[in-house]
Amino acid sequence: MNVNTPGRQLLFSTVRIDNVMTSGAVSMGTGFVMFVDLGGNRMCPLLVTNKHVVANAARLSAHFITRKPGTDEPALGEGAEVTLAPKAWLGHPNPAVDIAVVPLASVLEQCGEQLFMRALPLSLLATEDTNLYVDAIEEVTFIGYPDGRRDPKHLTPIVRRGITATPLDLDMGGDPAFLVDGSVFGGSSGSPVFLLNEGSYRGGDNALAIGTRIALVGIISATMVRHAQLPVEVANAEHVKIAQELNLGVAFNARAIKETIEAFVTSIGQKLQTAVDGVPVAVDPVTEASAPLT
Repeated sequence: MNVNTPGRQLLFSTVRIDNVMTSGAVSMGTGFVMFVDLGGNRMCPLLVTNKHVVANAARLSAHFITRKPGTDEPALGEGAEVTLAPKAWLGHPNPAVDIAVVPLASVLEQCGEQLFMRALPLSLLATEDTNLYVDAIEEVTFIGYPDGRRDPKHLTPIVRRGITATPLDLDMGGDPAFLVDGSVFGGSSGSPVFLLNEGSYRGGDNALAIGTRIALVGIISATMVRHAQLPVEVANAEHVKIAQELNLGVAFNARAIKETIEAFVTSIGQKLQTAVDGVPVAVDPVTEASAPLT
């Protein structure tokens, strides 16, 4: 598989996270890899996900697709489970913001050459493009592992699309969040949410832009449900409580993602380099070389 288009590259930006909790329960979620610039040609690799995906872990692991030896190609169908330090993650300073980052430097030092990934640069965040135009209703793409599922043969994630149910530039309920009108299930938590337009897109109130637009606008956190009681014909039970999914997902926005990354970088005594507008790039996790996401 040639990983030579934006869509194909984004397929390899996510990993499935397995959490064996201290209670013995097992949960699955999604995370995505980002490289942030600390200056002086130093890149900090991070796994971005939700707090609830990594919380209360006795054992935490991430599932990557491996790299074909001696190439820059994925070995589709061949996976590697990498153990993560269960207590090493740091969350957004606001307890209500469900975003966490897990440092990946030690993982890549040990086995980076065996793993195939396309790390997302900080410049891909919507916060970093001052010229990014967003309308009240935008089509969004999110990538992850709903119900822990993936392509069982190739191990690639599941891609879904929807629209913004609340505007990206309005903090829903005062929180740095927005709603997605799309099918969001358990396991999708931690999925990156993108504006991904190829061919053309709206570049202004009355402007049509030609080309490709990619921006990381958020991270899936939860699905909205409605609890109700329905009558049933069962002896000694007149009603049963059910949870009805509303086909609405809660996502925290790009600003909240950046704030979490900034908090982590500060916690290790470093300073985040300010990204500049330009062509988004995907950073090679082994060589730190970069290639345009175009």
